[in-house]
Amino acid sequence: MSPLVSLLVPLFGAIFLGAGCRALNLFDGEDARRMSRFVFMIAMPFAGFEFMRSSPVDGEILVGLGAGYLLSLAAASTAAFLIARAFLGLTIREAGAAVFSATCGNAIFLGIPIAASVEGWASPFLILVLFEGTVVFAIGSALMTWPEEDGEGPSSLENVLRTIRAAVVRALKSPIVLGTLGGLVAQVTHLPLPEPVSGFLAFMARTAGPVGLFVLGLSAADLLLSRKVGELKGAALLLPIKLLAFPALTAALVWLFTSDPTATAVAALFTGLPPAVASIVLSSVYRQWIAGVSGVVSIGTVLGLCTLAIYLFLVIPA
Repeated sequence: MSPLVSLLVPLFGAIFLGAGCRALNLFDGEDARRMSRFVFMIAMPFAGFEFMRSSPVDGEILVGLGAGYLLSLAAASTAAFLIARAFLGLTIREAGAAVFSATCGNAIFLGIPIAASVEGWASPFLILVLFEGTVVFAIGSALMTWPEEDGEGPSSLENVLRTIRAAVVRALKSPIVLGTLGGLVAQVTHLPLPEPVSGFLAFMARTAGPVGLFVLGLSAADLLLSRKVGELKGAALLLPIKLLAFPALTAALVWLFTSDPTATAVAALFTGLPPAVASIVLSSVYRQWIAGVSGVVSIGTVLGLCTLAIYLFLVIPA
């Protein structure tokens, strides 16, 4: 059996199982939210720690990977913001939700299980998770809480700086960021762990992939079956950035900076993942462009799974 089939069948099998359970009303949207919380708060921090702890980190590749991703992220965020303001008529706060949905991929539920299944992909992928978990979340949170005075009044600069600082602090407190950073420290310092502790970490880490993929399918089916697809104009304008322009530019820059095929392949995978369900959660928390974000996520999940399968079909055999 080919490596591609061996990779895709478990991944898409878990996704379709989740979607089928929602179609049969075995689980609903509330169940998806509860399981998502378990994956985000418990399982994935363990997975991030364990994968990073056991993966060697190449400093030179790390720098090139980070530089390529951040430059591409700046371009994609700017493009999404301008489109949201000029063509969708959104406020700065609403445009923040649009930017987040166009730059944050489903790295947690979908990306990590894929990266963990391909030799050499886990370490660079988790490095990008750190960047996304801090920078992208900080940008999205800052824009969605942007001061309404828009630069007028004596206290506006102070309010802007306070907003940015609060967004950065919130991003750094993410359980997945903390878990992955802890794993990076353990890997660099060669931290010895007793066998029972190591076994517990590995056991918990193994729950993240299957449950995360099941929740992804459950959440996607719930969006479609509950008629929560939302506005489609935003999806038509933003998904080309998320699924095509962002990964293409990131891969080009990472290859330019590193000439490393593995780092380039991982960068394209990471930035080309379907939009994260967390986009809907964040937009709902801040009450910004919820219908538009749901359209980007629901349509983007379906299209993104197709483009992801095509990408893996092209890359894995090579």
